[in-house]
Amino acid sequence: MRVAFIGAGAIGSLFGGLLKRGDVDILLIGRQAHVDAIKKNGLSILGVEEFNVRIEASSNPLDAKDSDLIIITTKAYDTKTALKDILPILNEDVKVMSLQNGAGNIEEISNYVESRNILGAVTSMGAFLEAPGRLQFRGKGNTFIGSFSDENNNAKDVVNLFKKAGIKAEYTPNIKSEIWSKVIINSAINPLASILDGENGILLDQNLVEIVKEITREGKTILEKDGIKIPDDIFEKTIDVIKNTSKNINSTLSDLRKGNRTEIDYISGKIIETGERVNIPSPYNKALLNMVKFKENKLIQKSS
Repeated sequence: MRVAFIGAGAIGSLFGGLLKRGDVDILLIGRQAHVDAIKKNGLSILGVEEFNVRIEASSNPLDAKDSDLIIITTKAYDTKTALKDILPILNEDVKVMSLQNGAGNIEEISNYVESRNILGAVTSMGAFLEAPGRLQFRGKGNTFIGSFSDENNNAKDVVNLFKKAGIKAEYTPNIKSEIWSKVIINSAINPLASILDGENGILLDQNLVEIVKEITREGKTILEKDGIKIPDDIFEKTIDVIKNTSKNINSTLSDLRKGNRTEIDYISGKIIETGERVNIPSPYNKALLNMVKFKENKLIQKSS
């Protein structure tokens, strides 16, 4: 199986590197500087596991034309652009999988790809790009993979592919539940830690734990009204994630510090959007989104 990663930043490069080390045929599609560094020196993965792997890389999405599986790992706000870029090479045999933050990605993919060819995935693996061609593998975790529709039975094949490469992966019959559960967890961690400008562990302060609890409660109430099953222990799962990533800077704060656009519209924003549709207010998510947006706009203006 040939697998292409579109938008190969930290997560795409991490999974691509691990799969390549497991003898899977991989192509990374990424930014030119990253591609040039990989072509010159290979992809260097440091941290939890350390290795260098020679891997095919390109900045042209159309080079993914012979792929059996295309994995989208762009920022959520770039999903539509990524799909338009690969539209000429999509056919009825190509499977497309979202491995991204936020909600709405697989629904966006369904505007361009038949439901039977769509997969979704969520991961708790952590990584960041240290420099072009070099990434820090910050934390191992589980990856859940499932199909967008009942017509698709390819998810288990992808799970097995990941497992053979040493990646901890599980099949889920309800990928939407897994995606939204992660969105709720991120909605409680990312904006709050970003506003406080600290590592995730800052949220373990007892005063802040109460806020985290209310944010997860709000998200669970809204999503379950919309028919999405959310685990009863979503708050406890959130606290576990905070403890396990206590020294990490979350992706929202990382983007803010770089003066980049965040994915907050696809995290808190999607919960707010769903709440409006089912007539349930989302005051915590609205307040946090507006504060992150304030910081985002100020920092982007400052860096431009």
